[in-house]
Amino acid sequence: MNIHNMNIRSIHIIILGILYDGPKHGYQIHKCLDDPNGIGAVWKIKITNIYGLLDVLEKDGYIVPSKQLIDDTTYPPKKYFEITDRGKEIFQQWMREPVKHGREIRQVFLSKLYFANKESAEVAHQLILDQIKECNQWLVNSKQLPDGGVEFVKIVNSFRLMQMKSYITWLEELKKK
Repeated sequence: MNIHNMNIRSIHIIILGILYDGPKHGYQIHKCLDDPNGIGAVWKIKITNIYGLLDVLEKDGYIVPSKQLIDDTTYPPKKYFEITDRGKEIFQQWMREPVKHGREIRQVFLSKLYFANKESAEVAHQLILDQIKECNQWLVNSKQLPDGGVEFVKIVNSFRLMQMKSYITWLEELKKK
């Protein structure tokens, strides 16, 4: 299953990561996404949007209503969801791949690192190593960009180059921890 050929966004996969620990209902998922000491440090999602995301994940077979008996005394009872094997597979693939664009470092890479750290220090370390390799490739590719002698393009390329170098410096620091 190739995640890149699918119509699924990172926020969908993050919900799969939240469900990886066990069944949850929409509000519990929202609380995880809203936790400033967890994934909420990089994502802000309104609770009303979560239910639409859950519908997409359920329709595509990544989650199903939980059959597990959950002690829920509310009325009407809440709908709990659990991740399917297909959802687990796509989540694991996503979590272990470095991001392909610098603009994804702030939210997507940090989300991957959050879940990788939850899984194990080894998985997190490998993700960091793979991301360093990817960023170094960005550097190689950026040095080949023509500027055409246009001053503004030189400024833009200089900015991108410094940004990539700062990503690598930051990742090298993470690798030491």
